[in-house]
Amino acid sequence: MDLTQAVLEHPYLVLGLFVLIEGPAATITAGTLVGAGAAAFWPIWVIVALAEVVGDSLLYLVGRSARRPWVASLLSRLKVTALLDRLTRMSLPRLVITAKLVDVFALPAFVSAGLAGLPYRRFAAWVGAAAAVRGLVLIGLGALLGSQLSGLLALPGGIFLLTAAVAVPVAVFHHFMKRHHLRKATPSTKGSCPMRILIGADTYAPHVNGASYFAQRLAVALTARHEVHVIAPSTDTRTLASMSSDGVVEHRVRSLPVPGHSGFRFCPPLGLRAAARRILDEVQPDVVHVQSHFPLCRALVDAARERGLFIIATNHFMPENLIHYLPIGNAGRARAHEWAWRDAARVFAKADIVTAPTPYAATLAVVSGVSGPVLPISCGIDLTRFREQAPAAEFRWAYSLAHKPTITYVGRLDAEKNLDVVMRVFALVRRSLDVQLLLVGTGAEKRTLRSLAGELGVAEHVTFTGFIPDEDLPSAYAASTVFVNAGTAELQSLVTLEAMASGRPVIGADAAALPHLVRDEETGYLFPPGDVVVLAERLLTVLCDPKHAEELGHRARAVAEQHDQTRTVSAFEQLYRIRPAREAPAPAEVAA
Repeated sequence: MDLTQAVLEHPYLVLGLFVLIEGPAATITAGTLVGAGAAAFWPIWVIVALAEVVGDSLLYLVGRSARRPWVASLLSRLKVTALLDRLTRMSLPRLVITAKLVDVFALPAFVSAGLAGLPYRRFAAWVGAAAAVRGLVLIGLGALLGSQLSGLLALPGGIFLLTAAVAVPVAVFHHFMKRHHLRKATPSTKGSCPMRILIGADTYAPHVNGASYFAQRLAVALTARHEVHVIAPSTDTRTLASMSSDGVVEHRVRSLPVPGHSGFRFCPPLGLRAAARRILDEVQPDVVHVQSHFPLCRALVDAARERGLFIIATNHFMPENLIHYLPIGNAGRARAHEWAWRDAARVFAKADIVTAPTPYAATLAVVSGVSGPVLPISCGIDLTRFREQAPAAEFRWAYSLAHKPTITYVGRLDAEKNLDVVMRVFALVRRSLDVQLLLVGTGAEKRTLRSLAGELGVAEHVTFTGFIPDEDLPSAYAASTVFVNAGTAELQSLVTLEAMASGRPVIGADAAALPHLVRDEETGYLFPPGDVVVLAERLLTVLCDPKHAEELGHRARAVAEQHDQTRTVSAFEQLYRIRPAREAPAPAEVAA
């Protein structure tokens, strides 16, 4: 039996393999064999559908394995991280249909399905149904062609002539269509090439603080146009690489828990520079952007300088947030404060550019010894998430909140936030008005605050939500009447920005960077730090006049709009691109 006869008698043997390699072209070609009478329809259809389900399931498993270092590295090098970020946000039906209609999306689409952790049974059901329908259409198209070309089978090697007559033009057409759709799928960078960006962060997910949230949101936003890597503490003692569901490649470095602060971890200095060198050599970034001067970022800065890499440093640090925990007395804390700024200045001096979230933070850094100029660039806020008319009913029901005026604080329940002042003020306000206090977050002071609420006789009117998911924050602000921030060590305060973007007036301490956001009698009110009486008066002014509160909230939203996250991302992209043209001017100040 010659080869031609063997293929004629067993046309299904290699069909499955060819469908895996070049699905549409192989399916149409198989359809021509059906139309020419050389193969039966039903076996071809079943083989095509099964082969597509198998191939798509393999891609799904690659996505589910993205936490394995070699998989994360492979996806990064394939330059699909930006596309993965967008596809993981699609619904499953839309994802599958898009991939089946536009075949070039199949690889990133089904990898992203696994990356997003979609249930495999649902995935397989949708893929199987879509593969069956697509197979039916393509086989039918091929059958029409085969019926017109069936005469080729009578020629020597006719089955190969028939296959080539259909497969070659279909494969060429499919190839050009892939390139066309791939060019359309590639995000525009306004004539500039995508960059490989490495962000260094000593505090990152799952840590709960402003610096952590900023680093996370910046990394995710940058994936729309660039390949983004993050080096951060691991959640245990292992060092590993993985890809997040947002398309960010995370390089987690072994870490230890911070004593007395559950949920926080730090990287011990021993071996950090070697780890930073290894990751830099593997990633080969165009720019390194560190978010602190602490051990991990310090090691990253030193290793990056050794390699002549372009370094940007953003300072989120105020010694006041740390040194009050030290049991060394006021004189000792003053000396520790000076030493902390000198230490920060030594690290930041090695960066090419230093930024800070506000003009206040930038000036403070320069005055404290950081080599200037320090550029003020706002941390920014996603204005599409935080808006004036967000739903609140479900949040109120979940936390048993009454429908009455609500004073809200969101953030860490730690000593530097001065929440004991807020609790005492709340007890004063309750003497004049039936209000409730909503404290969103967790921290070292939670037990102390509960005890204080009991002592003041207001415990039943205070709601402690504990940690809530990021997606629930807009509803927390929507359930509020007024937001209060008594902290005196804020370099910007993302939670204050979020409250303002949600259209809520803010009462803030007249200290640090808060006056930059809270404009007295325009977006809210300021009060002397620690002054219980004045804070109570300010709260009653807002709570007793809903129309005035609404006006303040509208103006607060207008101020928050100056801090749109897209402006922040654009400003940092401009800074990242300075390396190829060092003489280019730095971007102008962005609403900071």
